[in-house]
Amino acid sequence: MASQTRFIDIPKSLTDVVEEKIRQMIMSGELQFGQQITETRLSEMFNLSKTPIREALLRLSAGERLVEIKPRTGTFIFSLTEKEVANISSFRIMLEQEAIRSSMQSTSHAVLLAELGKNLNASESLLEKENLPRYRQLDSNFHSVFLRHAENPYLIDAYKVISTKVWAMRNRLSFSPDYVRQSIEEHAGIVCTLMAGEVEKACKLVADHINNGFTAQSLRSLTTTRS
Repeated sequence: MASQTRFIDIPKSLTDVVEEKIRQMIMSGELQFGQQITETRLSEMFNLSKTPIREALLRLSAGERLVEIKPRTGTFIFSLTEKEVANISSFRIMLEQEAIRSSMQSTSHAVLLAELGKNLNASESLLEKENLPRYRQLDSNFHSVFLRHAENPYLIDAYKVISTKVWAMRNRLSFSPDYVRQSIEEHAGIVCTLMAGEVEKACKLVADHINNGFTAQSLRSLTTTRS
């Protein structure tokens, strides 16, 4: 009788749970950029001892840099500055452009194009509905398609370093109907260019799309916050 492999679900540790909860609070805006947080306050909030809180904060500081621990000063949610926006955007563009090149060379590039087309159709159906949460999700999915089809796990690992910050920034931006329409039109341009096999042109379009949209909007939100 052939042996069967048994998969056992390993329960998450308290540190894992706390880490994910804090990450979600940062993404949603429940914890603000630059906000000071303390182990005591989080311990009370989660009804847990300080040990898993401390370990979770150390992970979030060392990996994704979502938290900044300043000796003798305190622990803070990462601050969004013009330099931070520029660094995140340039790193994001570099990774997405390489993902486009790799995915278009992969054996599944036809599936990639089909997924992009499906995403585009779903996005265009929103033009008269003004469903902003759905647009945010479809927009994020559009860009993640390249990474999933790049057949390079290191690109995905590298993108994880900034993905939470990107989501946190995106969730704090307000998009007008005209902005959403322009964004979807730019997605359509990228898809058409890739279908024509013009990979480098598509890479440039992605860079322009991110810089003129996500980057510009993020910088504008900084100016609004300061005024």
